[in-house]
Amino acid sequence: RGLYPHTRTFAQLDQDQPHVNRDTAPGSDFVGIILRACPTTKFQPGDHVVGISAHGVLHSHAVVHSSQIICIPSDFPLTDEQLSVMPAVCLTVIYSLKYRVHLRAGQTVLIHAATGGAGQICIQYCQYIGARVIATAGTEEKRRFLREHYGIEHVFNSRDASFVNDVRNILPKGVDVIINSLSGPLLKHSIKLLAYHGHFIEWGKRDVFDGTALSMFDLRSDCSIHVIDLISLSDQQQDISNDMFEEMIHLFIQQKFKPIEPTVIYEPSQVVEAFVRCNSGQAMGKSVVRLTNSNEPLYVNGKPSTGHISTDNHAMFPLEVRQQGTILISGGFGGLGLTMSRWMIEKRGVKHVTLMSRRKLVELEVSSNPQYDDWLKLKQISKTYDAHVDVVQVDVTNFDQVHDLIERLNQTSHPVRGIIHSAVVAEDRSLSNLTQEHLNRVLAAKVRGAWIFHQVIQLTHAPIHFFIMFSSIRNHLLELAAAGYNAGNQFLDALAHYRTIKLNLPALSVSLPAVSGAGMFHRHRDALISLQLTQGFELVPTVAVFELIEQFQANQNICPCPVIFAANWQNLYERRQKLPTFHLSKIVEERYAAMNLTDT
Repeated sequence: RGLYPHTRTFAQLDQDQPHVNRDTAPGSDFVGIILRACPTTKFQPGDHVVGISAHGVLHSHAVVHSSQIICIPSDFPLTDEQLSVMPAVCLTVIYSLKYRVHLRAGQTVLIHAATGGAGQICIQYCQYIGARVIATAGTEEKRRFLREHYGIEHVFNSRDASFVNDVRNILPKGVDVIINSLSGPLLKHSIKLLAYHGHFIEWGKRDVFDGTALSMFDLRSDCSIHVIDLISLSDQQQDISNDMFEEMIHLFIQQKFKPIEPTVIYEPSQVVEAFVRCNSGQAMGKSVVRLTNSNEPLYVNGKPSTGHISTDNHAMFPLEVRQQGTILISGGFGGLGLTMSRWMIEKRGVKHVTLMSRRKLVELEVSSNPQYDDWLKLKQISKTYDAHVDVVQVDVTNFDQVHDLIERLNQTSHPVRGIIHSAVVAEDRSLSNLTQEHLNRVLAAKVRGAWIFHQVIQLTHAPIHFFIMFSSIRNHLLELAAAGYNAGNQFLDALAHYRTIKLNLPALSVSLPAVSGAGMFHRHRDALISLQLTQGFELVPTVAVFELIEQFQANQNICPCPVIFAANWQNLYERRQKLPTFHLSKIVEERYAAMNLTDT
């Protein structure tokens, strides 16, 4: 729970203290998308928000009070990962120094253990106000970081009482404000450093719950001590919480606050490592566990929780494919194509990937491009694993360009062994507004592109091992506005059936779910919100999707048109009469009955 793992309400007697289960509800800060909102609040489904909660946020979903979140501006300078560690520390700093201490320019502030997230934000706030900062840290590496990164002249050791004389040597009259997270004897030594009318801010709170006794004599010079309890504040004084959230956002936009260094990102399977790092006493900065945007499934007790059986990794990527062949991807500049390329190289040992796009490489390498970060990650992974990623400007709807590319690749030492057709134009329009021009634009990439691939494969005798086409879960939902888009998806299914059943050739048309961090739903959040709220479907991690594709590819002759989805079965069951296919309705009813849910 951020700074305060022991947060609880104070009571007169120990036996009256409410129990807080600290082991099952960790995490206080989060960034996410609102799925449901009370009509009386200013928030709407789809809002991108940052917030804080006392009830643990290491979940895919959380319920919070509207006073504990704020919308993130579209031009906000931090990434979601960087921002997700900020609420507890920023609000703690603002509340402590602005609302409790009323910090002024020229005052002196001693910050203990200053390389942590709260310590770094405290330094930034003091420098913004114009206060003079003195700091302590536990290792020479941390002390050097504070000197070099924040320009702090006086940085002392926090592991013993030597800082007391060090501070007195430069400030004989004492320190105006002490930000404390030390405990035991070091806390008592720190209080003795207060100047006249000084303020002692207690953040760590270990001594509070240990019942440590303090001498009132040390506060004799009109000094005060403040035990900060941010979580209780957000419950008791919501107006102040709202004001502090707005100030936090404002300070970041003004670049008075900057990201905490380092902010270390962990995938769900690394959650144990994240907590070990936090408890090591050696770490600086903050740790983030990335949940719904993760590229990895969650592992519990060493077993994957994806819910599907394991598959032979070499079934889809045998030696002649991963080492001696090229994987050709249409729509290669999309987030899904880039993410799958990275996964194939890192997890399956693929050595040659060619990305097709109508756009030029220079457009992909512009930092404003939504896929810029994915492209940088792919370049880094390809370098690490000695793989080759080529980008070619080829229009998938142009037969000659596709034919020339595949023919040229087949003349190299690594011919085309796999094709992933992910090109798409998503543009919804009601039936009454459909025009031939609109249909041509929407259908061209999916339909004409897939058919051209089919023809060129036949003409060039390309030795392909797999031909995967990306359809969509929307193809199986009753969405009239997506008629053109789904007509293209229906064609992909028909082509996969024709190739596998009639021609005995490899083909797979996969109806993709809402994929976390990539794909059409990631780009169109309104469609994602609709899918979750009205249909009951949920996000699926990218790795889980890719591994399922492997499994389906091995069984393409039996099922050439699989559908992948994660569902809220209660919502789906309630909407079963509105599902467009009888088969899907039957699956929902069977699953609902198997889970022993009640019909309410």
